Amino acid sequence: MVPLPAICLWLCLQLPSGLLAVQATPPPLQRPAVPAAPAAPLDTAVRETLQQYSAALESLDADQVKKIYPSIDSEKLKSAFREMRELKVAIDAIKVLSADGSTARVSCRVTQTLTPRAGTKQNNTVTRVMRLRRQEAAWLIDGFER
Repeated sequence: MVPLPAICLWLCLQLPSGLLAVQATPPPLQRPAVPAAPAAPLDTAVRETLQQYSAALESLDADQVKKIYPSIDSEKLKSAFREMRELKVAIDAIKVLSADGSTARVSCRVTQTLTPRAGTKQNNTVTRVMRLRRQEAAWLIDGFER
C-alpha cells in the first residue's frame, strides 16, 4: 500500500493540470461586425483529448486512462485509485505551445481534488506542459515535461 501523501504527489506528477472538466478559454472580444473565428482543429482536438483524460481520471478506471495516456504505469495508477473515494480534475488555461503534423506541446493548468478513502480531502493546482501525439485520427498523451 502506498501512503496517501505519496499517492497525491505521484498523481500531481502524472496528471496534467486538471480535471473536473476541460474549460475553454473564452475568445477575445470582437467588434459586432466581425464574426468569431472558428476554433482551430488542433485546439479543438487537444481540448477534446484533455476532456477525455479528465473523465477517465474521474472514473478511477486505470484502463480508461491508459487508452488516452498509453505510456502511463497502469499498475501504479490502479494502486493509487484503490486509495481514493473520489477524484475531481479540471484542466483549463490550455495553450498549444508548438505543433507539427503528428506531435504537439501543450501547457495547461490542472486542478485536482482528491478525496481519499481515509484522511482528508486534498486540493492541488499545477501548471503542466505535456506532449501529445497523433495516432490515426486521435490525439493521445505521450508524456509530461513538468
